[in-house]
Amino acid sequence: MSKEHKILQIGIDNWAHHYDIPENMDWYYFCPNSPIALRKMMEMNNIVNFHAILIEDGQYISDLLPFIHHVEPHTLFYNKEFKTTDLAILDLLKKRCAQAIDFSVPQQLVNDLSTSLFRGGYGDKLFPSTMQIHSSFRGTIAYQGLDDVNLNGDFGDDFQQLAYWPDNFMVYKNLPIELWLEFEKQGNCEFRLVIRKIWAGSVDEFFEEETYAEDALQKAIVVDSKEEDFFITVSVEARGRGSLKLGNLHQRWSRKQFGKFFLGGNILHDSKRDEINYFFHPGDFKPPLAVYFAGYRPAEGFEGYRMMKNLGCPFLLFSDPRLEGGAFYLGSKELEEKIKDTIRYYLQYLDLTHKDLILSGLSMGTFPALYYAGFFEPRAVIVGKPLANLGTIARRGRLDAPAVANLAFDVLIHHTNGVTSDHMLELDQRFWKVFKQADFSKTTFGLSYMKDEEMDSHAYEQLVTYLCNTGAKILSKGTSGRHNDDTATNVAWFLHFYSMVLGAEFGRGDK
Repeated sequence: MSKEHKILQIGIDNWAHHYDIPENMDWYYFCPNSPIALRKMMEMNNIVNFHAILIEDGQYISDLLPFIHHVEPHTLFYNKEFKTTDLAILDLLKKRCAQAIDFSVPQQLVNDLSTSLFRGGYGDKLFPSTMQIHSSFRGTIAYQGLDDVNLNGDFGDDFQQLAYWPDNFMVYKNLPIELWLEFEKQGNCEFRLVIRKIWAGSVDEFFEEETYAEDALQKAIVVDSKEEDFFITVSVEARGRGSLKLGNLHQRWSRKQFGKFFLGGNILHDSKRDEINYFFHPGDFKPPLAVYFAGYRPAEGFEGYRMMKNLGCPFLLFSDPRLEGGAFYLGSKELEEKIKDTIRYYLQYLDLTHKDLILSGLSMGTFPALYYAGFFEPRAVIVGKPLANLGTIARRGRLDAPAVANLAFDVLIHHTNGVTSDHMLELDQRFWKVFKQADFSKTTFGLSYMKDEEMDSHAYEQLVTYLCNTGAKILSKGTSGRHNDDTATNVAWFLHFYSMVLGAEFGRGDK
């Protein structure tokens, strides 16, 4: 019976003779310099590609040169100590986004891979609004929607429980998770996380307890899986006097050192512990680089993978895990610079320029596509259900469109630390100040909009009115309905604009 993961190892010694290979792995070993035998085996077993390829000695990477199109991006793992000047090998490593990793403990490497090659990916969060504060705390407590809870006062001389989340996280068999807590603190105080574990089906007996000081929280906490499912409870202990601001507690299925959400995925952090996720796929390594910003997503991870992969070109996915479903990819100067630096890095990686860049997104993802276009002046911007005025969305949410976008109130607080009309205007102008300083004379805009848009009802008209005087090329199509109506038609036009731009600007024809 075929097992879950097909692993190829090329090297002098077959690890299966020296180490315990997990039950979910089909292990294929080949000696170096045997590409013909490898090809025959793949044909006999109808193997198109492997879930992971391990090459401890980098000189044998050359064995894969005849199979470069069978190597999925981010699935080739080679020794981080390997150095070479061989242009063919360097080209393969680059075009397949190979990962340089530590091979010093093979058994641990194999074990980590066995729990990291799962399909898909998942993450969610516990909100500060659900947090229970211990009854003994006599300081001030201020909840800021789904953004954070601010605890200010005397926490005591010794560590004692300050707060806990009443909901638990499940850790499934062979599926470790990672935890990331948003927090800020001021004053002479300390805190730590306490994680207690209880077997699924048990009533009240904790079998293990772990404590994580602040230094340990600089990286995501990995909670390893065990032979059976179990729950974890998380609480906060503190001591000293000061202010402690606690935000979302994120949990995601862990791929250990091999990536975040996807193999090769990554996360940007700023000093405030805000996060933005990203993932790069090299496609055919030919222009353009298509950047896609995910829309509103309560579940954490990436969206649009298959849609973007079907275009054939290199692409970069971004997702925003903050607040309830994202904070529109705005943030501190540090975080926004990291987003821009990531886009610049992959343009350089592909030997491309801003003239080979497409920024795109749907719904919430339209805002960053338009906003960062103001910095990059890309070849094209393609958006579906465009939103530009985040302060206006919050203002309309009170009387004009109640309950349509409650997230906007949290976004307003998160980015301006206020809730007044001046703060709403400030948030609107943050977009237009950047957008209007750009030269869009050589940029094509594809705008798939909703005719009865109620969240940002004038965004489309404002964009077109301004762009008409910039020399930009505008493609637009309206779909009847409000913001969340008829998404299928709106996305169809979004993809049609992509097809038009890829064909007219990059000679790719219909995709």
